[in-house]
Amino acid sequence: MNVIGAEKVALWYAIGIRSKYEKKSFEQLRSKGVDAYLPLIEEMHIWSDRRKKVIEPLFRGYLFVKTDLQNRIDILQTDGVIRFIGSGNRPTVIPEEQMEWVRTAAGQPSTTKRESYPALGERVMVVAGALQGVQGIIIRIKDSYRLVVSVECICQCFSVDVPPDVVQRVWA
Repeated sequence: MNVIGAEKVALWYAIGIRSKYEKKSFEQLRSKGVDAYLPLIEEMHIWSDRRKKVIEPLFRGYLFVKTDLQNRIDILQTDGVIRFIGSGNRPTVIPEEQMEWVRTAAGQPSTTKRESYPALGERVMVVAGALQGVQGIIIRIKDSYRLVVSVECICQCFSVDVPPDVVQRVWA
């Protein structure tokens, strides 16, 4: 049913991208006027003869678009774009809150790193500092604590350093 004068709302969606095409697809989408977002992090790459910090996508094979889906075909016809992430022909909306978590973490690219998607763990929320309100699973690596944050619809995670005294357990 169409309602006269009803506006479609732009929402966040993840799109699958060909390997190594994230930056190229992002630039092409932006040049088409699409509100696209590619979170980046710094990684240390080590070769036999040198070490180098490189800027890499936080989620390999994915980037995000904010759209009302009116331009869905144009997005899908962008070089490197494979598909919208979702179930069947229905793209899955990414909650604005999760996108804000990704933006906050990507704002600290030197302390954010990729993580494998956790099967088990304790869910916590950061209660103070720059990451206040971000929810995730706390893990301990050596003597430091990291917060693993999930973007559920694409089964991807990232982690950030977090002091253990600024998190509290989230009860289901």
